[in-house]
Amino acid sequence: MSLTDRLISFLRISERPLFQRIMGFSFMVFVLWSPVVIPLLPTLVQSWTISSSTGIVGYACIVGLYVSIMILVILWGKRIRGYENPVEQYGMNLASVSRVQEFLQGLAGGITVVGLVHSVSILLGFAALRAGSYSFVTRPLDLLKSSSNVLLLALRGFVTATSIAVVEEVVFRSWLPEEVAVDLGYYSAILISGVAFSLIHRSLPSVPGFLLLSLVLFGLKQRTQGKLAAPIGLRSGIMTASYLIQTSGIIQSKPGTPFWMISTYHLHPFDGVIGLSVCALLAILFFPQEPVQKDSFVS
Repeated sequence: MSLTDRLISFLRISERPLFQRIMGFSFMVFVLWSPVVIPLLPTLVQSWTISSSTGIVGYACIVGLYVSIMILVILWGKRIRGYENPVEQYGMNLASVSRVQEFLQGLAGGITVVGLVHSVSILLGFAALRAGSYSFVTRPLDLLKSSSNVLLLALRGFVTATSIAVVEEVVFRSWLPEEVAVDLGYYSAILISGVAFSLIHRSLPSVPGFLLLSLVLFGLKQRTQGKLAAPIGLRSGIMTASYLIQTSGIIQSKPGTPFWMISTYHLHPFDGVIGLSVCALLAILFFPQEPVQKDSFVS
C-alpha cells in the first residue's frame, strides 16, 4: 500500500469524528504535496523575504497542491467511503455530451452574471467604461487590432479559472459537505462548506457574496443530479469574465462612489450592494432542497 493508504489504516480515519477526519485529510494532503513543495521551499522563502514574485515556482506549488487534493479525494472515496467509482460519486464525471453542455451553459451563465452586475453599476451611474473603450465595444475588431494578446489573455484566464473551479467545486460542493453531513446533517453541511469556501478567498468583505454564491452552486449541482459540470462552468465563467475586466481596466468606478455600493476589485464582483443583490436573487432561485434520502448527500 502507498504511504497514504497506510496512514488511513493506521489512523483509522473512518472511525474518527468530523474534526479529526478533516485534520487527517489536511495532513495527508501535505504528505502528498511535500515532494513538490519541500524542494522548492528555499526559493519560496527567498521570494517572500525580498517581496518578489514567486513566478514559475509558485505556480508549480499550486499545481502540486491541487493535484494532491484531487488524488486524495479519490483515494478517500475508495478507502473511507467505500465507493467503487469516487469520480462518479463525487460528481466529477465530465466526459459526456450532456456534462459538456451543462458546463457550457454554466460558463455562459457565469459570464452573463458578471456582465449583469457591471451593467447595473453603469446604468445607475456608479461606474463607467474607460475612456476610449466605447469604440471597442461597438466594433470588436478594433479591440482585436489594438490588443493582439486579448485572445491569449482570455484563454489564459479560462484555463486558470476552470482548473481552480474543478478543485474547489470537488472539495466544497462534494467532499467536504458529504463529510459534514455524515455527522451534522444536510443544511449544516451546506452552511459549514459555504463558510469554508468563503474564508479561503481571504477577503472579509467578500464573505457574504461567496456564501450566497455557494448556495447557488449547491442548488445548481442538485438540479443537475449531483453532477459538478454546471457549477464548475458557472465558477469558470465568473472568474474568467472578472479576470478580463480586472486586467483590461475597461470598467472603472466613478469618483465619490461609496465603497459598499460596488466592488472596486473586479475579481470579486459580489462585494458591493449591487453584486450582492444579484447573487442573493440567484440564491433564492437556486436554493438547494434537502434530498429525500437524508443519509446520502449526493443525489
